Amino acid sequence: MKIINLSKFKVVLLIVLFSTACFIRSYNFVKRINFGPEQGISLLVSANYIGEKLSLLGQKYFRTTSYGQDLHAAPIFNYSLVPLEIIFKFNPIPITAFFLLLNLLTGVVIFYIVFKMKNFSVALFSTILFLFNSYMIYHSMFIWILNYFPLFGVLLIYLLFLFNKDNKSYYPFLIGILCGIGFGFDYTFLFTAIVCLMALLFISRKKINNFLIFVAGGILGNSPMVIFDLKHQFYNTKTLWQYFLDTLKNPKQNGIAYYHLFPFWPLFALLGGIILAWIFKKNKAAALFITALYIFLNLSSPLISFNSAVGMGAGMNVSIWEEAAKVIAQDNPNNFNISEVLDFDSRAYPLRYILSYQYNLKPQGITKYANLDALYVFAPKNYDFQKAISWEINVYRPFKIYKISTFGNYAVYKLMKK
Repeated sequence: MKIINLSKFKVVLLIVLFSTACFIRSYNFVKRINFGPEQGISLLVSANYIGEKLSLLGQKYFRTTSYGQDLHAAPIFNYSLVPLEIIFKFNPIPITAFFLLLNLLTGVVIFYIVFKMKNFSVALFSTILFLFNSYMIYHSMFIWILNYFPLFGVLLIYLLFLFNKDNKSYYPFLIGILCGIGFGFDYTFLFTAIVCLMALLFISRKKINNFLIFVAGGILGNSPMVIFDLKHQFYNTKTLWQYFLDTLKNPKQNGIAYYHLFPFWPLFALLGGIILAWIFKKNKAAALFITALYIFLNLSSPLISFNSAVGMGAGMNVSIWEEAAKVIAQDNPNNFNISEVLDFDSRAYPLRYILSYQYNLKPQGITKYANLDALYVFAPKNYDFQKAISWEINVYRPFKIYKISTFGNYAVYKLMKK
């Protein structure tokens, strides 16, 4: 990238902007981290690549077909976590901080690209709209596969912009690679890929050639899944097709959520930046008022808390998971397993990850709950085990209950066979 020449005032303005955005995300960061089931599973799958074997498959979706087939993501996301786990010794806190930095980096890229495409005013307003959006701040607080999509989106915008200028054949290839990687991350990226392909063909001078180049890039970008399918009778393709048919029969099982539009988030910011820059040219006070109101409303959103982890139970955060793991490790168990009752994650994936890779203490497998010496359950204090509905707890009955430690509103219980 060429260095942008800016006045000292504009440089100071950008430093203040990004410093403020960083402060909003990093303040009280440890207590604000959302470390739940999806984060635990992502890190467990990635850690298995290190400790067990490499794979052409990534983590499972929380979705199955009517025939019980599991949908899988491509492994590229999980491989991106492997060096972070090695560098930070499997500690989820600095790994989560990487995604905070990824979000800020996306803001930097948005500024640079919009500046190259438009001008400083549009770039500044677009960057503000992105960095101070409540959803972007919220997603800076946890590890998630879709958190890469805003960066993919702004890169696709820039590649299409460059392709429109000179129609070089390597741009469709690069666009195809990004779309292939995105589809491997999440199949809903297919809609983004279709939009990009339509735009590419619209501005292309050699439509057939560039279509084939785009497809070649897409295959390369999603090559691990392509290779897996070629080796396993197109298992993923058949599974995805069956899931599509299931969705047609029961549309309520699936729907469009805000995060499915993450690749378009930079485009929304660009369009908003163009509007605000136009207003600023006509009436500076009005543009500044609208921008200030936007920031105020987003920082006031229930998605943002400066004191606790949004999306986890009251008073729950990653530090409590670490304390619970420490208590279990100090009990020095053998032939044990773990569970929790806070949400749908009855197998306690966050706790399972910390125990396995920070304490080198491996619970039994996620289906082995009947024949144990002990079952450790993370639950609200004063939890009534007679009302427990999870299979992981009920298959272990009858048992004696021991409360071995409490953490605010929560406790670790040790269940042992009578």
